[in-house]
Amino acid sequence: MSAAVSLSFVTWRTSDKVLNRFLCSVNEAIDALVQNMDGQVVVYAISNDGPQRASAMVAAVQRRQRPSDRVRWQILHGHGNLGYGAAQNLAIRRTQAACHFISNADLVLDRGALLHGVRFLREHPEVVAVGPQGTDAAGRYANLAKRQPTILALLLRALSVQASQGFFGRRVGTYVYDDKLPSTKAEPVELLSGCFMACRTAAVQAVGGFDERYFLYFEDFDLCRRLAAQGGVCELPELKIRHDGGYTASRGLRRSFHFACSAVRFFHRYGWRLW
Repeated sequence: MSAAVSLSFVTWRTSDKVLNRFLCSVNEAIDALVQNMDGQVVVYAISNDGPQRASAMVAAVQRRQRPSDRVRWQILHGHGNLGYGAAQNLAIRRTQAACHFISNADLVLDRGALLHGVRFLREHPEVVAVGPQGTDAAGRYANLAKRQPTILALLLRALSVQASQGFFGRRVGTYVYDDKLPSTKAEPVELLSGCFMACRTAAVQAVGGFDERYFLYFEDFDLCRRLAAQGGVCELPELKIRHDGGYTASRGLRRSFHFACSAVRFFHRYGWRLW
């Protein structure tokens, strides 16, 4: 049976609690998908951890797998910490599915997330990638879609300036689409979050997947810039997730270093914008 849909997720120091919660939501979303479409679903579980943590991920996945001739799991580990984009590319290069989902493991999928993503891409051939209407752990809209960043916008976000706080808040609001999102219909956007997106596989493979020179951060923005040459990029309100990670304030020194290096690479390629 040929694969119609694939999903890949990457773990790195992911707690058992977080991973198990994610896997439960994946199973529920797959159930809804296979009840409404033909073809096989392939899930790529990718560990960037060392041997001990990778073994824990393998065990968690094996516990949560549900026997089915419609669903196949592939576990990839032993390669060390390649970085997020490079790890996702292991699946992107392998998949032969028409639609591929890219995911973090620190989120919870709505039961209909996969189904809505697949349906939208099938019904809108001009679109090559869609992102979710996400919420954070407290149920607040998560502003996952972004416009092209500016140095000021990134600095203000690092300082936790909110979109409602005066002149500088308006600069943040522009960056996070506060003027048009959330919406009740699919909205074209410039950039999607790499925490979760549905891609037309032919398009993401045509651009070579993620640029592996980005070890962490901005690899999703770079991918969306290149995907935009293939077709439209949208946020889809029916595609819902809860994302508990991804906050700037939680970065340590090493993550801040990766953020700065990736930001320089991104701006150097796509243009330096101060404001």
